[in-house]
Amino acid sequence: MNIQDVNIGLLCNSKKGSGKVAWIQADTRHQHMTDVSDNHHFEDPIEDVTEDPQIPHKEDAYY
Repeated sequence: MNIQDVNIGLLCNSKKGSGKVAWIQADTRHQHMTDVSDNHHFEDPIEDVTEDPQIPHKEDAYY
């Protein structure tokens, strides 16, 4: 993924998990993401991340 394609709030997939982009560190070409399942933060290189609009939200769970 290119750095121009990354926006805060974008849902993405990576080897570390799925999450929303919290902030972008352009000088190191890393993005910090918040996990969609438990809200922990993790960092991934932008090249290793793919956009995935099909990631399920916690709010979409059925009762």
